[in-house]
Amino acid sequence: MTDTEMKKSNLKNKIINCFIFFLTTLTYLQSLQAQEFIIGVEDIYYYPLFEFKSDRETHSRELLDSFAASKGYTFTYLPLPIKRFEKWLIEDKIDFKYPDNPRWYADDSTSRKLTFSQSSVWLIAGTSVLKSSLNKDKPELKSVGTLLGFYPTTWIDEIKSGQIKLYEDASTKMLVQQLIMGHIDSIDIEPSVINYYLEELGKPSDTIVIDTSYKYDIYGFHLSTIKHPNIIKEFDVYLKNNKVLLEQLNKKYQITDYRPYLK
Repeated sequence: MTDTEMKKSNLKNKIINCFIFFLTTLTYLQSLQAQEFIIGVEDIYYYPLFEFKSDRETHSRELLDSFAASKGYTFTYLPLPIKRFEKWLIEDKIDFKYPDNPRWYADDSTSRKLTFSQSSVWLIAGTSVLKSSLNKDKPELKSVGTLLGFYPTTWIDEIKSGQIKLYEDASTKMLVQQLIMGHIDSIDIEPSVINYYLEELGKPSDTIVIDTSYKYDIYGFHLSTIKHPNIIKEFDVYLKNNKVLLEQLNKKYQITDYRPYLK
């Protein structure tokens, strides 16, 4: 082989190697990019269940981050307004929504577009009142308080008819205080969250309790998506294989045990 031919051969090999390196690097970068996902979350403080406006550890963040780490994913949490909850996945170009639940959609045609995971935690939807009022001849319930953007699903008909007055506030702590002071008759807030604010206010944990003479239900937090149903399947497997972790998280964050409320 002549010197000229040798130089051409070496140049050709360099070009091929550079091309291979470029493709490998591009594939790697695309792979890294594909592992980063945006999760739409509710723009409220709801400790200990979630509080994504800060870096504070909560039940939801610890669970989702644990799953992400097990798969090599990176989750970025994007707080979004609750009033637009049904439009997040369709309009905000996010990958997932958490927490989510099919029962939170007024229009079934919207929820049918989504893929939901199994429940990551079971919670109680009920009407909580002052314990001191449980054993008294109480008048008919006239008001229920809840977070702005939430809706007490167990009182939908009564609120629509005007039988029950709905009070909304952006602060869970304020709603708890309003109930303690007697300004409202009840609140529809997850009991684990109520208990946290009772402790913060220096009140006994049984100051406010669920009144089981009213309607109540058990519901779950789910991860939902339109784009990535395969990752929902992975999350389901993770939940199934990590029951000990789920129990530890429930204990760590003092999530109220739903089992005594099963009907």
